[in-house]
Amino acid sequence: KMSETPVCASDQQMEMYNSHIYTCALFFNMFIGFTSIILIVFAIRKILVESIINVSTRMFLILGLLCCTLHQTAYIVLRVQVIYQIFFKLDQPCKLYYKAYDCKYVTFSLVAGNTGMIFIQSAMTIDRILVTAFTKLWPKLKYWPGVILSGFMIGCNYTNVQLIFWNDPLTDYVPTCGQFPPNSVARFQKFLEIALYMSIAHMVINVIILYINVVQNQRQRLVSTHDQSQTFDVNERYQSRETLKSTQAIFFLSMSQFFACLLYTIFTKLYLQYQHSLTPLQAGLALALSYTTPYTCVAIPSLILFTLCYIRNQRHRSINALRSQTETGDEYMKKIQKIWNN
Repeated sequence: KMSETPVCASDQQMEMYNSHIYTCALFFNMFIGFTSIILIVFAIRKILVESIINVSTRMFLILGLLCCTLHQTAYIVLRVQVIYQIFFKLDQPCKLYYKAYDCKYVTFSLVAGNTGMIFIQSAMTIDRILVTAFTKLWPKLKYWPGVILSGFMIGCNYTNVQLIFWNDPLTDYVPTCGQFPPNSVARFQKFLEIALYMSIAHMVINVIILYINVVQNQRQRLVSTHDQSQTFDVNERYQSRETLKSTQAIFFLSMSQFFACLLYTIFTKLYLQYQHSLTPLQAGLALALSYTTPYTCVAIPSLILFTLCYIRNQRHRSINALRSQTETGDEYMKKIQKIWNN
């Protein structure tokens, strides 16, 4: 049973709440949070209206952005809570703490947003492996790989969050809802180590896949050079180039997410390790200015917007290059239109 004895803020904690620098940092966090939400909306709209990469990859990108949205929504709520405390409750130092149980939805959402992005990265990597191994079959499956892998990774993420907070009574009082429950810290740190290894594995695998796709594309170009007949399969060459461009794009996005995960893991581990040796003001400023996920949720949708524009430009170049090597006229345009619609 949770103790009903109120916990009062110490003089050092009141110093943090009264700091103008800390208040400015909180408003900066709010700005970053709302900016990321706007960029995420634009990125999802771009993914939906421009079918220039395969359906499953689009599903993974959207789910990753939804994980960002989950995290950022909880992050904005957290910041609003603290700003409300500063403006309206500083004259009640014994009412500044929150019950950990009352914070569980905010805390769970922050963790689920972070871990979800990592699991979606796994789904994207598996999808790239299978589309490279089964170049002809995989595109015909359309959205099913995305549905199955996304469902599996969502289940993994939910299970993982439940395991992190397993058997935690959440009976503590915390100064803000962003502070991790003490009974779950060890399991969370263990997951951070696993997440780092997962991201490194993703990067290694994606480098290998990129190399294989480059080799496949070069072979297709050699066949194209030696076979000048009208019967050469335009769709096969086009699909090879599309696979390569998609892999390059996913590799670029995966690299960005890898560095984001690396920074998040390092920062969170250091913060959890040294937060007790910092004053509340120092810890609050470190969390407000150095916590990397909000910046990641600005960078990822921005990179997606940039990458989709890049792929579209490359697609137009590929079509023009193929046209110079194959038949011209109505028959060619019908083939390209059919490829485009698929």
